[in-house]
Amino acid sequence: MRAKEFLTERKKKRKAKSRKPFAYGAGYGYYYGGANDVADMGAGDGGGGGESKQYESAVQDLADRLPKIKAQDPNTADTIDRLVRDVSKKHHLHHRALKDLFKKRFGREPSTWKNEIRETDKIDIDQEVQKAAKWMGDILNIQNMPKIKLSYDSKEAQEGHHTGRHELGSDEIWVYANNRNLVDILRTVFHELEHIRQGENDEIEPGSSYPGSPIEAKADMVAGKYIKIYGEKNRHIFQ
Repeated sequence: MRAKEFLTERKKKRKAKSRKPFAYGAGYGYYYGGANDVADMGAGDGGGGGESKQYESAVQDLADRLPKIKAQDPNTADTIDRLVRDVSKKHHLHHRALKDLFKKRFGREPSTWKNEIRETDKIDIDQEVQKAAKWMGDILNIQNMPKIKLSYDSKEAQEGHHTGRHELGSDEIWVYANNRNLVDILRTVFHELEHIRQGENDEIEPGSSYPGSPIEAKADMVAGKYIKIYGEKNRHIFQ
């Protein structure tokens, strides 16, 4: 082949190769022409053999992290775009490729998940607490279920240096709920309900409740055990 023909042929190859933007950054040579092209790389030529799993991992990573975006963020769309770019960078994937793969799997763009994200912030905390308290009361076989009072008074919590309180003989449990995840609130509720059971079983004596005391240790153990059991069937409490 003559030199002129060789150069012409080389230019054609370069032009054909540049028709599609690269899906990967430095160190990768995979081109991106849409979700179908990227998805087919795992088993095809140049796919490296293991990239299909990497794509699945990237999409699932994005799906898992999207609901954590707070709905009250006034720039939710921008936040989601930054998240897409962060996840794509983490998995060495072009952000447009990740969006297309996400759409192919779930049938919608990542940005449309913001409506679903808003729904997660509409959890009725009081209703969830009452529901969980009833469940725990049945588990502990409590005879006289107390009222659960949720407090958002930070000063009261700071002065009492506690997140839950129950006075022996009282029919009320006080639980601090401000700026706390639901699972943490419920753990406190379960802890205090164990104290209720201890009181009904005459396990509590004056002065027996102090940090690290046997009744406190038992309440911590019971609350920790049952919040895991309850959480297995009520995963939404892990906000």
